[in-house]
Amino acid sequence: MDLVIAVGGGGQHIALAIARLLRLEGLADPIEAFVIDADSDSRLAQKVRTFGNTVTPQCPHPLAGAQTIVPPFARDTMHETQFRKIFIDDRAAPLEREMFELFYDEESGGVDGGIGPAGGVDIGKGMFANPSVGSAVFASSKEGAMDPLFGLARTAARIFVVGSFLGGTGAGIMHQLIKLVRETVGPAKPIYGSFLLRWFDLPPTAGQTVDTATLLASMGHGLEYFYRYTKHLLDASMLVGVPDNPPPQVKAVAAAPDNDETVSLYPLLAAWSLVMLPDKTDTQARAAHRTYGLTHDDNDPIWALRRSWNSPRNPNSQDARLGARIVEAVVLQEIYSSFRVKDSDFTEFDYEKARSTWGSLIGNVARKNNTSATALARGVLSALEARGAQLRFASWWFGQVFGDADLSQFGDTRARQLYAARKHRTWKAPDAFKILVDAFQFESTAGAERSKLHDPTPEALMAEKIERSLLAALRG
Repeated sequence: MDLVIAVGGGGQHIALAIARLLRLEGLADPIEAFVIDADSDSRLAQKVRTFGNTVTPQCPHPLAGAQTIVPPFARDTMHETQFRKIFIDDRAAPLEREMFELFYDEESGGVDGGIGPAGGVDIGKGMFANPSVGSAVFASSKEGAMDPLFGLARTAARIFVVGSFLGGTGAGIMHQLIKLVRETVGPAKPIYGSFLLRWFDLPPTAGQTVDTATLLASMGHGLEYFYRYTKHLLDASMLVGVPDNPPPQVKAVAAAPDNDETVSLYPLLAAWSLVMLPDKTDTQARAAHRTYGLTHDDNDPIWALRRSWNSPRNPNSQDARLGARIVEAVVLQEIYSSFRVKDSDFTEFDYEKARSTWGSLIGNVARKNNTSATALARGVLSALEARGAQLRFASWWFGQVFGDADLSQFGDTRARQLYAARKHRTWKAPDAFKILVDAFQFESTAGAERSKLHDPTPEALMAEKIERSLLAALRG
């Protein structure tokens, strides 16, 4: 299993992109995540942990491990979370106080005897774009906090470290973290890095110490240190950020308020490293420690959707491009919604050939579980709707990033036809039931993969099998 270590807010944005790609089958699984950030209660963190409030017992998180966000310090043993009080207490000698104030300004380190804001950064809520704070806190307590990570790193097949050099957490701990992981796993295990440079703007606000200028300063220091000391610990790395004189499609976006998700192309591009970097190092000497970037095609704003992300895992599809996976997700959502529109048809199997196909299959499962076929079908429909909510969360994001893009050229013939019917508002509920019956012929093969569910219910297993068979029908 591959391990993604997501650091800070940038890392969480990339982790969300990876989770969406996994749900759409744009990336091969299994992948496990270890997410590191001080603020586990932010809107962004909530979205990462719950995959946009779509995780249910019938529908697990696409990215295992992302349900937990770990602070970069030992919170359980920490009595204070104000930065100054962690290092300077009433017993500190005058020289210690002078040294502390020499290295930290009042905004990050507070003032002597300060209470509340005067006590400096409250690391329990984040590092507030102070890399020096993140670095100091991580150095003082990394062993206890990171022990679970090192255990995962030892057993992982490959390791990907993702984040940014902009904020206090990513820029502050990234370099130490990579060094510790490399020391833990040894020189032979592949470790890759994907890092966001400037990709969003903060508005100038009076009284705030964090703005675009401070982010760029952090980025400059982080890059200098990365090239001097860190990149040589990685097999390969990728840096992604706003170019000079960018066209509209790749301009920096305005950061979302209240520490929510900032919708942008850049986390998707950073996630591309999970495909691109191992492929590059398979054909080139690992000792080269190459660092890559990506070139934007100004004449094709949706060029990223034309990439073949996960072709080995889509043997039934003639179109392995990412755009095809989004088309399938949109069609599946429409199918699940149509099942609810004709609820009685789904639960009573009152449509053409239904009783001899899916009705028969659900009836057999219901008898094994001592329940009625109708009751089981209702539970399956609820599980399918939960799966549809996850698909909406993924495809909605791509729609926000690429706008109202023309996806009619993506996907296999059946998927394109149904996508066109949906786009031109000619979709009818019977279309959904016809594709369900047609999918029956694929059930014995496409529905036979090992379940991704942990301790699944019969309804959840059946919903998973139906989705696999529907995908096979769309691709066949």
